[in-house]
Amino acid sequence: MKVFISVDMEGISGVIDDDDVDVGKKNYEYFRKLLTQDLNAAIAGALDAGATEILVNDSHDTMKNVLWDDLNPKAELISGFKKPMLMVEGLDDSFAAAFFIGYHGKAGTKDGILNHTLSGRIQRLFLNGEEVGEAGLNAAAAAAFGVPVVLVTGDTQTAAEVEKDIPGVYTVAVKEGKGIHTGRCLHPSVTREMIRAKAKEAVENHKNVQPLPKLASYTLDLEFKSTNSAKLVSYMPGVELIDGRTVRYQTDDMRKMMPVLLAMLLLSAS
Repeated sequence: MKVFISVDMEGISGVIDDDDVDVGKKNYEYFRKLLTQDLNAAIAGALDAGATEILVNDSHDTMKNVLWDDLNPKAELISGFKKPMLMVEGLDDSFAAAFFIGYHGKAGTKDGILNHTLSGRIQRLFLNGEEVGEAGLNAAAAAAFGVPVVLVTGDTQTAAEVEKDIPGVYTVAVKEGKGIHTGRCLHPSVTREMIRAKAKEAVENHKNVQPLPKLASYTLDLEFKSTNSAKLVSYMPGVELIDGRTVRYQTDDMRKMMPVLLAMLLLSAS
């Protein structure tokens, strides 16, 4: 039984500030260790439940955050940036279940720690008319392969968001958001036990969690904070400028959408 894990950083135990997650900042190296520890707790729980193969996709920022020497050697790791499937690179229909570890709330989440959606340049992201965050977007991408997202960890706001967007998902709230840079945090030794136990339970019951519905068509509306970003992205073939800050892309397959979204993010940064 194969388990896929996408690991972000803002929702890792103890993380509350940009200094904790930005490469080169004073707290980053310490919180890389806590990221790897939360990840290992999830891996241990999956193995406890009988997982035979685990693939991890490093999904934060430059996507080179997991400490190799500290990672459970029973897991393999995809590391590096500019992946066509973004945060779910490596996922395919051979996996029984997916975990999203260290995730955060979508942009605008009240008191959500370090809330944002994919990039600081994005105001809101809509999928078929519904605003979603990274967890909702990636769960839809996982559904293209028929894979259910069975476990998500992050702050209390993230847990509430995914429980609404992903029916039946198991969650672990490792902290309570009190503001974008403030949180009430459980001790990492406590959260690791929680993550391991819930990961085991999620894998044992993965057949009770269904993938999101696979749809005949998908419409992505991306609202940027800057009119310049939207204008530049609208020059891409198949991308339509809806208003001053919003572009739209339509496709019949989420697997086609994700590489286009990557190109949008890269172009909007220019």
